Formats: sequence, C-alpha cells, structure tokens
Amino acid sequence: MNEPLRTFLVERYWPGIDLDQLRDVLPRLESAARAMTAAGSRVEHVGSILMPADQVVFSLFAAADESLVRQLNERVELPADRIAEAIALLEPGSASGETQGPAADRIPVIDPGED
Repeated sequence: MNEPLRTFLVERYWPGIDLDQLRDVLPRLESAARAMTAAGSRVEHVGSILMPADQVVFSLFAAADESLVRQLNERVELPADRIAEAIALLEPGSASGETQGPAADRIPVIDPGED
C-alpha cells in the first residue's frame, strides 16, 4: 500500500555554491531519488531554488515522510541544515504553460484562492 506523499522543504546553507555547481549536483539527487523509489521508498525531488547572494539552496521534495528526505540527502552527501514539512502552493503550468512534472499531480497542492 502506498502512503500519500507529503511535501518537505530542505534549506541548505552552502557557502560558495553557484548555478553551475548546483546543476552538476542535481542529476545525482534525481538518480538517488529514483533508486530509492525503485527500492520501495517513495521520494522525489520536485525542484530547487538557488539564492546566490545568500549562499542558500532551497529544495522541495515529495515523500511519505521526513526520514526519506533526510536519507536521500545523506545518500548524495548534500548539506541539509533544516528539513520541514511544507504546504506547496503550486499550480501546474502556471510558470511555463506546461505541467510542472510528475510530482505536480501527487503532492498536496493548495489553490492560493481557497479560503
């Protein structure tokens, strides 16, 4: 039985990080997430945001629980200063006119117009 996916935000203080370095690391993160999912631990990297002036990277994950997000980050030896459950306010296709990818229809999404 599959547990419902929840969203988690990982905050990484990462001195010296730049866009090229982040782009180099993301395929390792994606590959490890696929391997964990294939082994029965559902976890998916939804996306990351680089804030170069602050030397911070925020990454959003969909997973059954926080421990899977922590395991994934440890597996690829990425810093994870804070992991917190989050509520995603994503609207598939809002940024590009296309869907956000496979996780967009599986993570909890709140319509910003809902009360």
